[in-house]
Amino acid sequence: MICVSIFIKSPLLAAVKFNPDFLNRMAGGDIDISRFNGEYRILPGKYFPDVYVNGRLIGRSNINVTEKAGHSRICINQEIITLSGIKTSVISPEIMERLTEPSQCMTLKEVLPDGSVVMNLSAMRIDLSIPQAHLNQLARGYVPPSMWTYGVNGLFASYNTSYFEQHNGNNVSRSFYGDLRSGLNLGPWLLRHAGTLHWNQTAGRRYNRFSTNVQRDIVLLNSRLLMGDSSTSGEIFDSFSFRGVQLATAELMLPDSLRGYAPVVRGIAKTNAKITIKQRGNVIYETTVPPGEFSIHDLYPSGYGGDLDVTVTEADGTRSSFSVPFSSVTQLLRPGMKNYSLVAGQLRNLNLKDQPLVVQATYKQGISNLLTAYTGLTSTGNWSSGVIGSALGTPVGAFSFDISGTEFKYKEESRHGVSTKASYSKLLTSTNSNISLAAYRFSSPGYLDIYNAVYLQDLIENNPGGNNLLRRLNRPKNRISLTLSQPLSENMGQVYLSGFRENYWNKGYTNTQFQIGYNNHYGFLSYGLSINKTFSQVDSETQYLLNFSLPLGTGRQSANINSYTTLEKKGSTSQLGVSGQAGERNQMGYNASASKNKNKNYSGSLNGNYISSGTTMNAGYSGGKGYYGLSGGLSGSIVGISDGLILSPYSNLSTMAVVSAQHAAGATIEGYSGVSLDKNGMALVPYLNPYRINQIAISPKGLPWNVELQNTSQQVAPHQGAIVRIDYPTQRGRMVLIRAELPDGNALPFGAAVRKANGEHVGVVAQGGQIYVRLKEDDASLSVRWGSKSEMGCNFTIELESPSLSTPKTFTRLHRICLPLASDALTHGAVKPALMAHLKTPGQPKG
Repeated sequence: MICVSIFIKSPLLAAVKFNPDFLNRMAGGDIDISRFNGEYRILPGKYFPDVYVNGRLIGRSNINVTEKAGHSRICINQEIITLSGIKTSVISPEIMERLTEPSQCMTLKEVLPDGSVVMNLSAMRIDLSIPQAHLNQLARGYVPPSMWTYGVNGLFASYNTSYFEQHNGNNVSRSFYGDLRSGLNLGPWLLRHAGTLHWNQTAGRRYNRFSTNVQRDIVLLNSRLLMGDSSTSGEIFDSFSFRGVQLATAELMLPDSLRGYAPVVRGIAKTNAKITIKQRGNVIYETTVPPGEFSIHDLYPSGYGGDLDVTVTEADGTRSSFSVPFSSVTQLLRPGMKNYSLVAGQLRNLNLKDQPLVVQATYKQGISNLLTAYTGLTSTGNWSSGVIGSALGTPVGAFSFDISGTEFKYKEESRHGVSTKASYSKLLTSTNSNISLAAYRFSSPGYLDIYNAVYLQDLIENNPGGNNLLRRLNRPKNRISLTLSQPLSENMGQVYLSGFRENYWNKGYTNTQFQIGYNNHYGFLSYGLSINKTFSQVDSETQYLLNFSLPLGTGRQSANINSYTTLEKKGSTSQLGVSGQAGERNQMGYNASASKNKNKNYSGSLNGNYISSGTTMNAGYSGGKGYYGLSGGLSGSIVGISDGLILSPYSNLSTMAVVSAQHAAGATIEGYSGVSLDKNGMALVPYLNPYRINQIAISPKGLPWNVELQNTSQQVAPHQGAIVRIDYPTQRGRMVLIRAELPDGNALPFGAAVRKANGEHVGVVAQGGQIYVRLKEDDASLSVRWGSKSEMGCNFTIELESPSLSTPKTFTRLHRICLPLASDALTHGAVKPALMAHLKTPGQPKG
């Protein structure tokens, strides 16, 4: 038994003192435990730990540790003050000036008497405790740019391929499709390429280049620079593809709590109060505020909204409540937030002889909870368009309205027009009716969008003297669309409706399409019914779809039965299928189905996929009366860095991490099915969240028996598109559990240090003289010391058999006699006869 008394010697670090009266006194005197006593000390030097403020990770910084009068001093510098968000107004000007001097080492107590700091070297972490009143308010989810990393240089290629072969009587057709997404990372610069390969036995091979561009972040502007091929967002103007330069706000750089739209909640607290915010009956935010006016601006966005119910609970228990309207449309921004985009280049992907130049500028500004304003300009030289608009968040819903004007002049042709657009969104909490989007647009006869303008110019250029060229273009006149959903009473399911209606200036008909549906479940049975209606120029069509789904059990890998029935005026089609997953990591999937079409012909299909460590494979077969088809494909990625190549079964990568743990082949990455370390101890972790803290953890399950991870979890915040390298140190060697005794039969002193002959520390003596070590070699000489005197130490040797197929994949257990350092105990008869007999027993390892 050990008695430990803890007291505070200094305001920075706790002191520990062990009571030696509870330790065995042996080996010629008291055990020297002074090295365990006193204030916890950190070796002087420079460190680069994670920095936490009040339990929240806020970044990583260089930390200098010095020593003064036997005490460790954790130096606080200007970088830490800025990173932690401490208000400079609470620090005296003299101390602020001293913080800028490299020769000065000031502790947090000297800078901020109410603060405290603790450093944990094993986790490489420093924890600052600072009163909330001394901190600037940071948005939830904020990760400082100082923590963002561009990762390592490397290249990658993601692929998704499929092969299809169809046999129909004597006719055979074969085709292949391959999608390629590749890139090269050089520091902050990212080269990206996307393209597809098509092949069939009739037309041959064709490769389509979708885009090739170079990108990089401009952190100071919260923006991203792109040079090459891309497309505009389409938020204010219609989207178009271009080849040129774009500089635009990168909203992903903002914390989650500042992205999208959510209103600012303002109020007044009379005391130290708790603020609770609910939406649709669910608590989405809760915090405490001091007396006075408060402002909460970091609510997470929640789709199209739902009014916020705010409750202020004062210190004496009294409550007050109020509501804040919350409905959203895509144009709304939070108060004070802005968004811009600048584009200059050449239009792409148009079936034109000449691709015209284009420039575009857009800007949005959040003015208040009620109002967001936006504007923009687009021009191709002979055509230009300007827009001005606003979005409103009101108690009766969110509205947006804008008006755009266009002017086209080319040779003798001149056109002017305007187009107005309005949209509305609202969640009616009283009935839970969600009108996700209702939009209306009207364009005058002379209005030309960018595509009509460039095609009209091309028609004029290539059809001199042509008449009624405008009739060849599809010029929109009116369009109205609607999407809504309505939950019914409890256990009664949900009804949804979506549709649109549009017409054109140069066409005498109207297109109308809508869908109405109902979904519900009964026990484990899920079912749904939908009706699709389409009105075209010459005909109308109605289609009814009925579907069922039922799991065959409650286990993790229980199969599902699915049924689909389609009814239309041409007849009906029915399908019944079963699907599920299998394998220890759900790495196998299957789907089998049988169907009957409107001609009462039967057909069947069978599909399967398998996720290996390096690729995803799929194959399928389908057949019916007079035909059958075969299909197969591969998908995945390959990444190359300076250490070699890594394969992954995941495709369409953007931001990723390469995990490296030497000799740890077979270990898996937690949270990623099918991701395990290859024979080189490396694995690719896909789909990291850029500019956010990503926790990457290795599961020891699957590790080789002779390898131990020194650390199993790390965190990283990558830039978008980065390839981040994460190294996990490992220790490789035989696991040996030794029960060591002194020559007189007594156990070695508890807490004594164990070292190799070269002085390397390998462990300590546990209770009962037990020693656990991991040895890289089969032979070793270990020494044990528990004091400064020569008689307070001993040593012994270990000779292990070379590992073979029969070597146990677990601890090797040994019993050893630890011989004094000053004399040969065996020669002087200090070893008890019983222990001598044990050493001479056949089959016992010799020590």
